[in-house]
Amino acid sequence: MFGINGKIVRHHFMGIYGKVVQIRELVEVIDQVFDSFHKVNHISKTMLGPRKPSAKKLDKLR
Repeated sequence: MFGINGKIVRHHFMGIYGKVVQIRELVEVIDQVFDSFHKVNHISKTMLGPRKPSAKKLDKLR
């Protein structure tokens, strides 16, 4: 059985903390990417206007 060394335990938890920080940063970047996609989608919809229904959809409506 080995003794618990405070330095080893602190090093272990600092490693875990570092990974948590990296994951938070990754989630933040992914959130920014999706926000950018949403903004681009909104801009393109306002530039192009409403979509016209296709011929198949028009046949179903009749």
